[in-house]
This record gives sequence, structure tokens and C-alpha cells, in this order.
Amino acid sequence: MTISELSVKAEFIADRHRRLQSQWHTYCNTLVQAITLSKYKLHHAISCEPEEGLSFYLFDHFIIRVVQAPDFNCHTIHYRLETRDGKESALIASAELDHKGMLDGQIANQDRPAVLEHYLSKIGKIYDCLYEAIEKDRPLEIADFAPDCAGLVLA
Repeated sequence: MTISELSVKAEFIADRHRRLQSQWHTYCNTLVQAITLSKYKLHHAISCEPEEGLSFYLFDHFIIRVVQAPDFNCHTIHYRLETRDGKESALIASAELDHKGMLDGQIANQDRPAVLEHYLSKIGKIYDCLYEAIEKDRPLEIADFAPDCAGLVLA
């Protein structure tokens, strides 16, 4: 391979990587705006930590983390639920974001209402599990959320 060929490939890689990172940042901004401007009460307190992705404190007990999967050129977004102390976590859902800004191949990452609806569909099972635990007046552990709360084990 010549230096010219290597340079062309390096530029392609760098450009595609920049585009993917730009789409990730656009998605994060759109999601934060959608949540903060929503007329609905979701009980999310937002904490943006660039190295940690987006963090939403839920009922001052749990953290919902929205992060990119760690692999290079990975288009996967993970939605994780963690305890506030970070000792326990569960993967709740995943999505794909392409370098053109399409979320799961269907939703433009700048479409606030659609991004919010998509996000809520990914994390809705968290509210279902919390609601069931509160309704039955039982404690709930992170392990009860993965992979979903079907067969919820309430202590």
C-alpha cells in the first residue's frame, strides 16, 4: 500500500468517525431538549458528563445512562439503569445510530418528539417495574430489571 492510498483510507476513516460522533452529539442534544421541554413529568434530573454519556437521575435513586457502546465505529447506543452509587447496573435496551443521523433506521436524530418517543419506548419497562413495586409496596433491586421485569422478584 502506498502512502497515498493509506492517506485516502485514513481520511475516509477520520471523516466517517467525525460524522458518527457528530450524530451522537446531535442525538444527545435532541434528547436533552426533548426531555427538558416536555410538558410531561418524567422525574428525570439531567447530568451531562461527556465521558459518561448522558445521565438522568430517576426519583433520586436510580441513574439512567445513555451511552455509546465502547467499540470503535460502533453504532450502538446502550440504555443502562444503575444504582446511584454505581455498584449495580442492568442493560435495559439498545438502539442503533448511523452516520447519517438515523436512529434504528427510522428516526431522524433531530426530530425531538420522535426521539423522545423512541427513548421512552426503550426505558418504559423501568417505569413499569417501578410502578409494580410501588403498587405492591415492595422493594426493588437492579437485578429485577434485566432483561425485563417479567417474573419480577420483589423482596
